[in-house]
Amino acid sequence: MISRRLRETAVAGPFLSVKGLVFGLFILVPFVYTFILTFQRGSLLTGMRWGGLSNYRTVVTDTLFRDALKNTLLFMLVCTPVTLVVSAAVGLLLSSSLRGMAVHRALIYLPSLLSVVATGLIWKVLLDPEQGPLHLLMLRGFGLDVPWLTNGTVAIVLLAFITAWSTCGFYGLVFMAAFNGIDTELLEAARIDGAGPWQVLVQIKLPLIQPVAQVVLALLTINCVQVFDLVFVLTNGAPGTATYTAMWYVYQNAFNGGSVAYAATMSVMLLILTALISALFLARRTGADADA
Repeated sequence: MISRRLRETAVAGPFLSVKGLVFGLFILVPFVYTFILTFQRGSLLTGMRWGGLSNYRTVVTDTLFRDALKNTLLFMLVCTPVTLVVSAAVGLLLSSSLRGMAVHRALIYLPSLLSVVATGLIWKVLLDPEQGPLHLLMLRGFGLDVPWLTNGTVAIVLLAFITAWSTCGFYGLVFMAAFNGIDTELLEAARIDGAGPWQVLVQIKLPLIQPVAQVVLALLTINCVQVFDLVFVLTNGAPGTATYTAMWYVYQNAFNGGSVAYAATMSVMLLILTALISALFLARRTGADADA
């Protein structure tokens, strides 16, 4: 028995060592180096020196970082519920037996195949104040000259809706799998007992997919904290600093004349924030499983 385990370990060892090497070089080492950078001051060109907790004290008093967190929070408060509700509705639709569902699934999933940069460029053309089709439709059709990217609040909300549009196809397929995984005998028994479609949805389907919804909600929240690409393509943080998100501010400090050590400090703070959010959702899911 022992020799068999040794042989299995000897066979698996080379494969695991390659994965361990990749993990160490591209994840563990950068993470440790980033954490060490948070205690440094200076720049990579002029040299780093020990700074203790000064970067952390600066983060706490940095008003622009607080504003970036507020913008990120606004983005999250709009994007998360919209994406969750739309994705659940899409998943419910895709799990039905409508004709031509394969085509519908492909079309709904198509935006998720686009890169974030491509998505941003498409919407930038649509919203162009001179020739953008969507802007001209709102202007000539409804008389609304919407400041899509020139008003900070409107721009943040717009970025949230674009993110929801580009990701609801992927999360919709996740919800579709959850709905398809429900035992059909439960649904048939409910219909025999006289439950209507709405009662079946609210009292059976939605409670049964709650674990999947919690996982999707955690992923959405983490992605919202890390939003960067759309800001880079569409607004560059403008107007002013109205669309500065947390990750955009980290990028500005790391690559546009700021401090790499300070950017690393903010990254660690964001990591702690996302870890707390993930732990919260995981704890809620674990508690729900225990009650069940």
